[in-house]
Amino acid sequence: MKLVQDLPEIFEEFGEKRREAFLEVKEYKDKGVPVVGMYCAYFPTELAMAVGAIPVGLCSFSNETVTAAERELPKSMCPLVKSSYGFAIEDKCPFFHFADLVIGETTCDGKKKMYELMAEFKPVFVMELPNSQSEKGLEFWRREVIRTKEYFEEFFHVIITDEMIHHAVHLSNEIRRSLKELCEVMKLDPAPVFGTDIQKMINGSKYRFDFKTTPELVDAVTEKILEEYHQGKHLESRPRILVTGCPIGGDTMKILEGIEENGGVVVAVENCSGVKTLDQMVDETQEDIYGAIAKRYLSTGCSIMTPNDNRIELIGRIIEEYHVDGVVEMILSGCHATGAESIYIRKFVNEEKNLPYISIDTDYSSADKGQISTRLAAFIEMIQADKSGKKELDMNYCYKLIVSGISSGRCFEEVLQNVWDYTGVPVRFLGGGNQEVLYEVGKEQVTVDAQRIVHECLDGVWIEAVILDDQRKIQVQELADILAKSFSMYQKNRKNTGNDQTCQPDYLWILVSDTSLAARLAGKLEETKEFSSVVEKQKDNSILITNIRGKEDRALLIRLCKEFIYDYDGKILVGNGVKAEQNLSENKRLQQEVFELARNRAPRKHLYLIEEYYHELAISYISRKVGENGFKLKELEQIRCEDEETGRNLYETLYWYLRMKRNVSQTAAKLKIHRNTLLPRLTRLNDMLDLDNRDGAECEKLLIAMEIERMKNSDGL
Repeated sequence: MKLVQDLPEIFEEFGEKRREAFLEVKEYKDKGVPVVGMYCAYFPTELAMAVGAIPVGLCSFSNETVTAAERELPKSMCPLVKSSYGFAIEDKCPFFHFADLVIGETTCDGKKKMYELMAEFKPVFVMELPNSQSEKGLEFWRREVIRTKEYFEEFFHVIITDEMIHHAVHLSNEIRRSLKELCEVMKLDPAPVFGTDIQKMINGSKYRFDFKTTPELVDAVTEKILEEYHQGKHLESRPRILVTGCPIGGDTMKILEGIEENGGVVVAVENCSGVKTLDQMVDETQEDIYGAIAKRYLSTGCSIMTPNDNRIELIGRIIEEYHVDGVVEMILSGCHATGAESIYIRKFVNEEKNLPYISIDTDYSSADKGQISTRLAAFIEMIQADKSGKKELDMNYCYKLIVSGISSGRCFEEVLQNVWDYTGVPVRFLGGGNQEVLYEVGKEQVTVDAQRIVHECLDGVWIEAVILDDQRKIQVQELADILAKSFSMYQKNRKNTGNDQTCQPDYLWILVSDTSLAARLAGKLEETKEFSSVVEKQKDNSILITNIRGKEDRALLIRLCKEFIYDYDGKILVGNGVKAEQNLSENKRLQQEVFELARNRAPRKHLYLIEEYYHELAISYISRKVGENGFKLKELEQIRCEDEETGRNLYETLYWYLRMKRNVSQTAAKLKIHRNTLLPRLTRLNDMLDLDNRDGAECEKLLIAMEIERMKNSDGL
């Protein structure tokens, strides 16, 4: 077959084939041709073809109908299930509308329940899959294929002869073969076309109902791609990406588009809408044709199988044959099987194939397209850097260089020079009306046409970082971000202090239950090489830490304290940072109060973090302000009296109901009771307190009164 169209036109035509098929399917129905709708690659389409029906994939890849489905289904359910069900109940999928029968399969729990709901308004037949691809599983699945064949015969009033099933198998094999060979053009390096175009062909071919002509048409496209490739028409060299994971299509094509828009090329899609469904043929030579059908379809490497060795084996072959540089796995939110299995895929790709791997958790919305594009850009640039030998910078080390330099009071020129010595990234700061150079390093390395990244630091001050040939753009971008923020901090501190010193480091108090234990802890911290802050043991049971630099230092300090107190019978409170030295005594007094509160409220704990007790501190302060009787409320006395008479635990119920912002589910969870047990209690509390008509401030007053009582009863005040 000779194609008269150019390849881009053909790809677009196939991309629109599903939309055209919406109208075409009605024409077939008007001619009396039955339609069988399906959702899964495990369904043997040969059975539908054998009875003269059109097997067609039903709409399930769009965010359009998710909201409609969420009126009945949980929001946490997989978007594929919600989209599928939404199209069905909204009658927005012409294929579902015209389908005489829908075939389901016992793959994931969400789809099984969806088929139960669909069966209320559409004929549904569910095939029962085994959980594994063992010999027993295959024997079970063969019987299931035959049961489905017998159901089709009864439903469509047709006897499926051996000749009919063999003809359907042969035609299906020819379609699979042609599509597989089309996919295999992507083994060429550099790639001949974009992977999104190949995927358009594969997806569009499913909606060509003139099955007999499909192999010839696809073969012609393959020949044209190869012909143009040998004429020198192909893509430039790009990182070669394998996509795996959940079914891909429709709104999730954003993954493939994100890869190719950011400089990569998708050479293979392993998902069940890609190579996975084309890899194996039905063995037409087998005497037991239904056994051959069962074997071919059960071998599909889906994450619902345990173990799923076939998927690992296929990914391994694709990596080798398609010369893959990196693997991107798409995981639909709520797809627990694929999400859990991703750990095996990551380990296989990283440890056995020594390739980079990234997983993208997403749904059908477009809200995360920007975030996904950013992550994929970084992933592809990392591969490009590895292939080109570009320098890899440790951005954590860059951050430490800058912060430690500023914290120790060095001038900004010296800090910038240290960064240049490590990174080799030319940087300059420009300011003033004439954009004069304030600071600059590496200018002798900069050419006129060098690529630059520009950031505004402060009003009228800009940073300009230059990307050299051996440097990664995304890392230069990160470095520019860090330097811009650091310079802003540096300048603001100069303005506040009136000198050229940088902002002072954080101070932080540690309180220990006794003086001798504090001395031991101070000694351990001073000996720990990875902890670079200054440790000053005070005369009492406190330790003052200076030169704390951000969350990393505090997290390290917490870990060291946790390791230390494990061997001792004592207690430690780790405070929060304070910048001004004149506030140290007040900060210490506050933390001593928190330490006392924490030890009374949680006597079995050994390590306390001050941020965990801010709520108790606020209640303590309010209690002192209002006095002994300031928050005694008659309503609470009435509830306690009723509890004594009935034992209904209304007081504790009210406390957690208010603490959980009147959320019924969270309240039931806190009380460890069923919501049906909780609801009568809330009805009684509403009768007594009229909670539904109280505003937030009134409820907060009730809660504070109860908090004060609880704290006093636990000897916290």
